[in-house]
Amino acid sequence: MAATTVAASRGKPLGYEPTQAVLKHLKFGKRQEIHRHIPQLRTTNALLPYTIKSVSFSMNSISIDRNHWTFGQRPDTRVPNNGRVVFPRFAPPTLNTGTVTYSGKGEYLHFKTEKTAEECYELLFDTFFKNGTVVKDTVWINGLPTFMQTKETQGFTRIRMMSKLVLGHIETPRIFYDFVRFADFGNLESIQFKAGYRNADCVGTPEFINCPTLKLDVSNLEFGTENKHMNDIYNLKNRHLEYEYHHFKVDQVETLVEKWLSSNREIGTRFTLKMFSPERYEKILEMFDRCRKRFRGVWSKHPGLGQSFHANGVTIPMREGRELVMFGGFESVYRPDTLEMEVMKGGSSVKRAWRRGD
Repeated sequence: MAATTVAASRGKPLGYEPTQAVLKHLKFGKRQEIHRHIPQLRTTNALLPYTIKSVSFSMNSISIDRNHWTFGQRPDTRVPNNGRVVFPRFAPPTLNTGTVTYSGKGEYLHFKTEKTAEECYELLFDTFFKNGTVVKDTVWINGLPTFMQTKETQGFTRIRMMSKLVLGHIETPRIFYDFVRFADFGNLESIQFKAGYRNADCVGTPEFINCPTLKLDVSNLEFGTENKHMNDIYNLKNRHLEYEYHHFKVDQVETLVEKWLSSNREIGTRFTLKMFSPERYEKILEMFDRCRKRFRGVWSKHPGLGQSFHANGVTIPMREGRELVMFGGFESVYRPDTLEMEVMKGGSSVKRAWRRGD
């Protein structure tokens, strides 16, 4: 390393391996500048995996760390009578149009190519993600181009997600299945998913089941379809399952508690229910009281919340020196009310002394 530093300080070019080591640790934007302005390093630069903060995919665009590429949209520049050119407005996307638009770092560039928009998208996708790119923060999936359905995985090193995957309003489970083939979920910490009746089948996949933190918003599910997916919710064993559903019923909470009490869930496993509905706070209090009476629980306080009273907490004994602590309630009119439960070591919660009527 010392010899390399001396060579660089004397103006001598770095060898292949030291050059690789330097390039791998540069930020995405800097490597883009090198690709544009230093032709002799383009081949080496292209072979190395990128490390980026976040990326967003849609059917016709990619955004990487504040760099945005759009494929198949023609900019429609309007020139008013006073001669000033306004910012281009986009016509509807057409993936058969061989155009690419880039914006980022104060630049706005428009390219016309002989390739189709899908071919341009795939070329950019391979350039930035083929060699095992690491995404340190968030991967957003709002849609994917159709070439992902048939693209071969041979020679493609999976994208390494290190933190969070957010699935937006994806229309069908196929979009998720197509992405799974190109992604490594081994280090992923959380999945955030807004489910509808067309895509809710994703919930039963191994990627959802094995993710440490799973945040599900099923508020868009139509009446009559919720029971189809309740079994998935009952059986999921994520370290933290966060579930937003405004029609959750008291008896469904009882079933969930019953399954948790008979399970071998580890200490620290947690469930969060978020609700927006009329009289939702009263509904949560009813959930506390029903579970306390049915499962022989006692009013209690969660040790980490600093509660000043016991009304919004119930502790239910479990096997093997554990206890199930239920807590939550009203936060504000702008936020959903919450009901949470956590598996804790026996004796962790602060229990209220027995009173007549309990």
